[in-house]
Amino acid sequence: MILRKPDFYDYFKCTASKCTDTCCIGWEIDIDTASQEAYRKVAGIFGDKLRLNVEDGHFKLLPHDRCPFLDKDNLCEIYRNLGECALCDICREHPRFVEVYGDIMERGLGLCCEEAARLLFQGSGPLTFVTEECDEPEDELGEDDIEIRNQVFYERETIFNILADTRKPFGNKLYEAFGYTEPIDSDSKSIAPLNRARQMVELLAQTESFGTAWDNALTRIKASVDATANDTTAICDQGYFSKNESTRLLAYLVYRHYAKCLFEGHADGKRNFAIFFWNVARFFTRELAGSTTDSVIAKINAIKILSRQLEYSEENMDLIETALDE
Repeated sequence: MILRKPDFYDYFKCTASKCTDTCCIGWEIDIDTASQEAYRKVAGIFGDKLRLNVEDGHFKLLPHDRCPFLDKDNLCEIYRNLGECALCDICREHPRFVEVYGDIMERGLGLCCEEAARLLFQGSGPLTFVTEECDEPEDELGEDDIEIRNQVFYERETIFNILADTRKPFGNKLYEAFGYTEPIDSDSKSIAPLNRARQMVELLAQTESFGTAWDNALTRIKASVDATANDTTAICDQGYFSKNESTRLLAYLVYRHYAKCLFEGHADGKRNFAIFFWNVARFFTRELAGSTTDSVIAKINAIKILSRQLEYSEENMDLIETALDE
C-alpha cells in the first residue's frame, strides 16, 4: 500500500503538559474493545480506578468534562502507570487521522491540536507531501471506483499544483484553484457564505456547539458583525496569516476533506469548505482567539477552535458542505 502524509507529519510530538490546551478535556473519550478488555485485567488500586471510571465504552468524565485520568499537571495517569501501550486507540492516535482509498492510505494531523497547527504554519514554502510504502491492509475498490478515485486525486493534485506555484500572484491562485475572487458581487447568492460576514455567521450559528469556548467565540463574532450594521466591507482580513500560511492552510484543508467526496459526495462543498474555513479564520482571528495579544498564539488558537467546532463533527461538516455545494 502507498502511504501519503504532509511534509510536517513526522515532526509531530505531543507537547503534553507544555500544551496550553489539552485533548483530555471537553471530549467524550471512546475506548476500543481491546483496551476495555485489558483494563479489566489490571490489578491493584489503579486497576480498581480504571474499572470504576469506565462506563458504556468510554471514560466517565469529571466536572468540566475532564478525563478522570488527567492529573493536576495535565498528564495522563494511564500513561504514567501502565505505559504508552496501555492507551486506548483514540488517545494513542489523536490528533492523527487516517483515510484509506483502496491501495492508498493518507495520514495527517488534526488542526484542533495547537502543535499540529504550529507545524503547518512554520513551513517556509508550499505544502508538500511524502509518499512511501507501508504494510497496512488495503480496502477493496472495484475498477469503476478506482477510476473515479484517480480522477478525484487528479483534481485535487491540480489544486495543490496551483497553490504551490510561486510564480502566480496569490489572488490568481485563489481564482484558478477555487473559482474564488473578492470582493464578491452582493447579488451573488450561491457563493455568499464564502466571504460575506453576516452569511458566514448565520451558517456558523446553525452548527451544533462543542462547548462554552465556542459559544463565547461566536458571541464575539456576532458582536463584531453587528457593530458594522450593513456595511459588510468593514469586515476584512485582520492580517494575522501570511500568504504562505494561507496557501498551506488551504492546501491542507483540501488534502483532508476533498477526496472524501468519493464516498460522501459534495465535491464542490468540500472544495469550498477550505475557502470558508480560511475566511472565517482570517476575518475573525481576534474573536476566535480570545484575550491573547500574541499574534502567533492568536492565529493558532483561532485555527484550533474553528477546527474543533467544524472538522470534528460529522453533522457540522455535512451542514457546511451542503450549504457550500454549488
